[in-house]
Formats: sequence, C-alpha cells, structure tokens
Amino acid sequence: MPRTLRRWTAGAALAAALGLAGAESVAAQQDGQLDGGTFEHSVGGSFAGTETFAVRQRGQDVVAVGRVTREGGPETLRALEVGLRLDSSGRPTRYELQTREGPGLHVVVNRTGSRLRISTAADEGERFTEFLAGERLVLLEREIAHHYYDLARRIREAGDPRSLELEALVPSESRLVPLRVRGFSRDTLTLEDARVSSTRYEMSVGGEVTLLWTATEDGRIMRVAIPERGWEAARVARP
Repeated sequence: MPRTLRRWTAGAALAAALGLAGAESVAAQQDGQLDGGTFEHSVGGSFAGTETFAVRQRGQDVVAVGRVTREGGPETLRALEVGLRLDSSGRPTRYELQTREGPGLHVVVNRTGSRLRISTAADEGERFTEFLAGERLVLLEREIAHHYYDLARRIREAGDPRSLELEALVPSESRLVPLRVRGFSRDTLTLEDARVSSTRYEMSVGGEVTLLWTATEDGRIMRVAIPERGWEAARVARP
C-alpha cells in the first residue's frame, strides 16, 4: 500500500513553549529555515515510520521541531512531537518531547544558569534530574535523526572531528554518555533519483556504534544508523 507523507503542524503548546507561532505550519515557513524535510525510519530493513522536521533561525537562536510516527501494528503504534531550542553558541536552552499516541511520556528540559533540569512524566510516575550544561554537551534522542543537527554542525567546524570529546544528553533516558568520532570516509547516497556526495562518520555514542551521513555540499543530515539496533533513518524528501 502506498505511503502518504503529510505536512505536520506543530502543536500549540509545544510551539508556544519554543517561541513559535502555534497555528502556523512550521514546515511551510521558509523565511529563516535552515533545514527541513522527511526521514523514513526502518528497523531490520523493514519500514517502521516517518519523521517530519523543520530547523529554523529565530533571532540568534535555532529552533528544531518534528513529529515522529513509529509503526508496527496497533499495539506498537507510537507518535511523538519534539522541540529543541539552541542559543547562539549551540547550547540547549529548552527541549520538550511528548507522545501523542502510544505509551504516555512527557519530557521537558530547561536550562537554568549552568545546569539543565529534566522533568519526566510517564505511566510509572515522575522524576527529576539535573546535569551540568557544559560546552561539550549535545542533546539528542538516539533514534530521532534531526536531533543530530547540532552534532553535525560541530563536526563540520572541527579541524579533525576525531579530536572532539563530547557528551550526549539523552533526555528521555535522563542519561549522559560519552560521544566520540572514530573515523570518516567519503560516500555517495541517492535522494529522489539524484546522487548526493556525502561524508560518512563512524561514532561511538555511549559505547554504541552510530553512523552519520552528511551532504558534502551543505552539511545536511542524509542518514543516521545504529547497526546494533537494526535502526536507520534515511532522508527521502528535499526541503
């Protein structure tokens, strides 16, 4: 059965929290847009859902919003919305994740001074954790491709990405793990029947091998994969 990719409108509460116009389609706002499009997720080589996202410049800040739908039958259907705001130096100031279908989960991250405070509400209850908001920190959910935007930027700006010593904060797990780039190589991917020159980075994120492909021309994320999980997200639509 053909799959239909639909435009996504940010929820009013999430959009307001991140300083966006609640009723306006984020994907349709071209002024100040840095990136946007759709990733198709697969697990074990089989289609598993879609991720629609937009990354925009808001004054000195960068705001990224997206919706992820994971499929696998009625019992495993899961849809979630995410939003992340970064300041001019790339440090996270606010993040929110909320499920719209499937098991309930609501995660909010706020930066206060030099610390990030995480509040998590799930079916089993609430918990609160704090982490130091250091310069080496990047915030990302492991299986949300557009969350690698800030990491890809840092890699591009580094003289040798293997020299980076970063820490990845995974908000939904309230966990901070080391992140290292182990190596990189040239590659060519296909997007809408066009060949795209890219760079493939092999990383260790919390000891787990993670692969990231970015376009050589503009640094856009093209593909992310975590081989041990059998998970992959590949860009399927141009912005």
